Amino acid sequence: MSQFPTWLTKQMVSGIRGFNLDAYLVALEGWRRGLTLKWYGDPSAVIDLKIIGFSPLGKTFSLSDQNITHFFYRSRGDKVTNGAVDIGADKHLTKEHLIKANVPTPKGKSYSQDTSVDEIVQDALTIDFPLVVKPTFGSLGKGVTTNIKNEIELQNAIQHVRDIEYDDVVVESFEKGDDYRIYVVDDQVVGAIHRIPANVIGDGHHTIEELINQKNEVRKENPYLKTKLIELDSELINYINASDYSIESVPLKDETVYLRGAANISGGGDPIEATAALSDEVKQVAVNAIKSIPGLKHAGVDMLVNRKESVVLEVNPTADISMHIFPLKGKAQNVPEAIIDHYFPETKGLAQDRTKIYFDYKEINNLFKKMLVQEYQVTDAPPGKLYAKRYVISGKVQKIGFRNWIRKEARKRELHGYTRNLRNGKVVVVVASEDESQVNSFKKVCKKGPNRAKVDNIAEYVWDKQIAIGFEIRTLKRSTK
Repeated sequence: MSQFPTWLTKQMVSGIRGFNLDAYLVALEGWRRGLTLKWYGDPSAVIDLKIIGFSPLGKTFSLSDQNITHFFYRSRGDKVTNGAVDIGADKHLTKEHLIKANVPTPKGKSYSQDTSVDEIVQDALTIDFPLVVKPTFGSLGKGVTTNIKNEIELQNAIQHVRDIEYDDVVVESFEKGDDYRIYVVDDQVVGAIHRIPANVIGDGHHTIEELINQKNEVRKENPYLKTKLIELDSELINYINASDYSIESVPLKDETVYLRGAANISGGGDPIEATAALSDEVKQVAVNAIKSIPGLKHAGVDMLVNRKESVVLEVNPTADISMHIFPLKGKAQNVPEAIIDHYFPETKGLAQDRTKIYFDYKEINNLFKKMLVQEYQVTDAPPGKLYAKRYVISGKVQKIGFRNWIRKEARKRELHGYTRNLRNGKVVVVVASEDESQVNSFKKVCKKGPNRAKVDNIAEYVWDKQIAIGFEIRTLKRSTK
């Protein structure tokens, strides 16, 4: 299947990585609806929005209409209170709220840094094996050990959490079931991902190492998964060795070999779209989990599902939503659309006819990285339908300032698009505007050219691909016409 849903293209998301992709997708949806978009280098100067991680650059923005402004950090907007973020970050507090609201969750307890490993082990023995150990304030699956079956494994797992510099630890019962990340907005499930541990499927010819390399090539084509490759680390090697495999083993045709125990996408797990497959009962548990935390309006819920039964593991107020837009398999779910519907309900549907327009996120982010700006307001999206043409110009049109002249003339007329030299000596010009006559008449502008130019011919084509607002000069590319 294509890695891109109908409202996105490779050009739009090229070079955007990690949690920045979450922010861009939400901002793009709001901007396309005609909302005013502004990015911030130091969000604390304008809003008391809880920031997590190392840098807010490229992740903090606001969207405004004529009446109200809402601020966002990654996928989370300001309707989610800072108190809700604090609860979601603390697995023990989350569990307390879930239990109080009668939301099913594994039995467990949190231990502070003042509690020794031996004390934790003795106390945790009141919970039946198997067990799970994880950091109280961890994320991205770091430090999580599952299916612990005895005291020695429990002690090692707790020590592992301490060794990676997490002080507080949670020990809870190990529940069986399929791992899901379910995204809820208000009282609706708008996306669900079945997370499968890193794995390869045999073909009877290639080794496990070769199959991993092949799968990583597929993941590299996915904007979300390209930075979440399957790494041949000691954890993976030890896991497959314990299953009587090695990286040189050749699995049988259609044989699935699991490479890790945890279904963590950052560790190479597979995100499989599964929204329609979930029962209404499971979806309601996810909604109830969100409602159990005061001030939480939308978030991701981590669950284990066994048929119609389910338990909630964690609630993530600043959840990664790109997995819903770029699953490894299945149809993309437009979670950004649901988020913006919640914040600006009067704009519902306004982006549906504007899926080809976008803004250059990387250029904006570079301005912040170079500390050239502290705030940046993006030029508003064109409110109407865009008409676009592609002109391929031949003659004496390279190395004489032709493209600079074209850019100046296009910007003078408020046209969007780009110009670029082709390797065959021609120049391509793509222009777009709500004013069809401006687009058509620009052919005459290209024919005229600057004083030193000599235009012999202009081939004209309809352009129905993506258009970035503004007008730029792009680097050389081989011609396909």
